[in-house]
Amino acid sequence: MKKFLRYIIITILFISEAQPLLTQQYSIQQYLSIKGAGSPKYSFDDNRIYFTMNLTGTTQVYYVNKPGDTPVQFSNLEERISGYQPNPKLPTVLLESDVGGSEYDQFFLTDESGKDVKIITGNEPKVVYGFGRWSPDGTFYTYFSNKRSAFFYDIYTYNVSAQKSELIYSSDHSNYPSAISTKGISIVISRSYSTYDNDLYLLNRDSNTLKLISTHDNFNEPAQFFASSFDKNDENIYLITNDKSDLFRIGIYNIKNDTIIFPEYGFLNPYKNCEVQRVTFSPDRKVMMIQVNDNGYDRIFMYDHENKSEIKIPEKLKTLSITAISFANNISKVIVGVNSAVNPSVLYEWNYKTGTVEQVTKPELAGIDPSSFVEPELVSYTSYDGLEIPAFLYKPKYSAVKKLPCLIMIHGGPEGQATYGFAPIFQYFLSAGYMVIEPNVRGSTGYGKKYAAMDNVRNRENSVKDVAALVEYIKNRGDADINNIAVYGGSYGGYMVLACLTLYPDLFKAGVDIVGISNFVTFLKNTGDYRKNNRQSEYGSLDSDREFLESISPLNRVSSIKAPLMIIHGRNDPRVPVSEAEQMYKAIIKQGGTAELHIYEDEGHGISKQKNRFDVYPKIINFLNKYLKGVN
Repeated sequence: MKKFLRYIIITILFISEAQPLLTQQYSIQQYLSIKGAGSPKYSFDDNRIYFTMNLTGTTQVYYVNKPGDTPVQFSNLEERISGYQPNPKLPTVLLESDVGGSEYDQFFLTDESGKDVKIITGNEPKVVYGFGRWSPDGTFYTYFSNKRSAFFYDIYTYNVSAQKSELIYSSDHSNYPSAISTKGISIVISRSYSTYDNDLYLLNRDSNTLKLISTHDNFNEPAQFFASSFDKNDENIYLITNDKSDLFRIGIYNIKNDTIIFPEYGFLNPYKNCEVQRVTFSPDRKVMMIQVNDNGYDRIFMYDHENKSEIKIPEKLKTLSITAISFANNISKVIVGVNSAVNPSVLYEWNYKTGTVEQVTKPELAGIDPSSFVEPELVSYTSYDGLEIPAFLYKPKYSAVKKLPCLIMIHGGPEGQATYGFAPIFQYFLSAGYMVIEPNVRGSTGYGKKYAAMDNVRNRENSVKDVAALVEYIKNRGDADINNIAVYGGSYGGYMVLACLTLYPDLFKAGVDIVGISNFVTFLKNTGDYRKNNRQSEYGSLDSDREFLESISPLNRVSSIKAPLMIIHGRNDPRVPVSEAEQMYKAIIKQGGTAELHIYEDEGHGISKQKNRFDVYPKIINFLNKYLKGVN
């Protein structure tokens, strides 16, 4: 009977062009209740597979003893788990958690029961703790923290048996611990100077010596380096870098010769014009997995170092969206998280010696028929200066109207990328009859460092012009209602929403700004101290670029805004302070505009708690339906 009624509803939608709205089958609460598993890791003895899910309203750690088992909740902290790290040799797990989205993570250690949880950090106000890596023998882990100075990160080790931290490296920069040698003697350190330039150093813990291993022209040819792993003999360090290249590629640093070579792998030849995104080694360093970013789609490969040959990826794992890769500690197995636009993240265990693949977790679809989900089309359009801009475009499967209301979704960053994968909010809007398009405007990553730098400082508003060009592209397609387009974004995407509404007020019917920047000067003054240096390298300096920053700040152009605006923010946001939302809302109301402001007291840079998501998304939907569809 239900299937018959659904058939009747869909048939009516096809034959009735006069109907203004698509009849919806599922609620927003159902879409928000879709769950997938992420961040898989093995226990020290490989007898458990841990992963994270949000089944209780906040993200917690769960585990199964074998693929297909019913998940068992492992952590039960009051706040979300922002990270966790099982010890590779002992039955202990490090947990990371903040309070109210503040991002001031604390470290906790627990045993394999998950019940005896002990905080091991000082819980000092506005002190950041960030995990690095466990040593291969499990005796210590590395981490970074700004507890010496609010502005900089130093590097520490924590000895598990002694229950003691030790400062091992300090400088007035943002420093991060990276790869650790097999014997635990040498540690790679990343020293960041900006969002697009860093150096790697090799720290010998025995001799306390430091050696630069990423020599390059930081000023004229900035580059990024990310260390993946030492080889099994601690003679080479594998890394990815865009030094002397527009794209990230694999490099091998030889410690003895102090040189970096760039190996050629035949199986990567079809993707020479794509960026290597990640290289992950097995604990025994015998095999590595390579993840390539192919215009927002993922490609994965496995390489056997002993036999110098490719290991073919099983068909089940040949997806276009990879959410995780995690090797077992003692056996030839790896967990791969796979995803698609029509399926939330599922974990598979692959035995790469025998070739067997087993499904570890099942997604929770909250009663929604997966056949209703929509795949996007990768399109491109020409911007004002001839630059080609890629975008993912989604259209509803069924629509009662020929001209669709359209949502332009702008990603954050700006060092970010809209990629292929599952987005339940997109799927809801599609089921409600909206077209959704997600552009990767200039400044996005994934297309080379030249493209990523195209919006830096004085070129900031060129990316806004890319959105205006997208509206023209949408108009020329002929399948969108050009009079009912909304712009929607979070973080830097929230700034882009405000910039679009001020620079092109006649193009947009509404805007949704989530944790966005309204004034670059007040943002740079008030963002977390540990973020100021890197943010000024991207946006501009308060000392030398203040006048320019004032000139491009949406707050100073608020009188241009015509479209209704919804502003959403978390009270505890350390990145974009809530004052950015409050001042924008007050300015719009003062000049007689239409705006809504929703502040969540227990959230930070985004809305993550289920109770708050259940509250805010119906508000967003009602807002957009009102102004784009004329429905209250």
